[in-house]
Amino acid sequence: MLLGVVLLVGLAAGGFVLSRPVALVPASASAGIGLEGGSPAHVAAVHAVANAAPERRTTIIAWQPSHQADTGADWKEYVICGDIVDRVIALLPEFTHVKAWETGMGLSGSNGYRPQPKNAPAFDSEVSQANSANAAVFISVHNDGGAPSGILGMCMPGDATSRALAERLKAALVLATKLPDRGIREERLYSLEPERNKAGTRLLLEIGDNKADRAFLLDEANRQAIAVALADSLRESDLP
Repeated sequence: MLLGVVLLVGLAAGGFVLSRPVALVPASASAGIGLEGGSPAHVAAVHAVANAAPERRTTIIAWQPSHQADTGADWKEYVICGDIVDRVIALLPEFTHVKAWETGMGLSGSNGYRPQPKNAPAFDSEVSQANSANAAVFISVHNDGGAPSGILGMCMPGDATSRALAERLKAALVLATKLPDRGIREERLYSLEPERNKAGTRLLLEIGDNKADRAFLLDEANRQAIAVALADSLRESDLP
């Protein structure tokens, strides 16, 4: 736990700038493949694979990491979720991504109607970034607070298309993390409402709980496993 806390502090101090880091660019990833002892043909083949540009896909994905730092004791949700999203983007150069993330308007807010959303201007800024990029898919990434351990997918009521992708990503995360499957919840969420969010597919993922799964989420290897599961699932999807 001590190592996890040190990691979180380090990420908060050095990994993120409290601004509005929006990027509408193809993601890039690097490959480190050991070549020691390989034949010339093997070395050439490895280089060909590592340097090959993946086939481009037309879907623009908007990622909305949590901008919250008030969702648990000594917990900076925006650091953990921002790190997960950065890792996914790096693994998916096939798609174009926009990181719709507003950290300059207060690190707080509530997306739900219980009874009303809070810090709506920050959510409006993030949705506007996604809309400006013509994102077709909008994926919000959060950690739950005070909930049971596990993975939960959420979408607007009656949105079958978004529910299908939420189911797919949630299942991939459950398989990769071994965290409990909390299912899919259809609920009205401010940033997913079609009146303001123009993406055709809009969903939210609650990846672990900030208390029940704190040690798991603080482990960098686990966050990488989360990112790999999301990237693989999207790569293998039928998104164009």
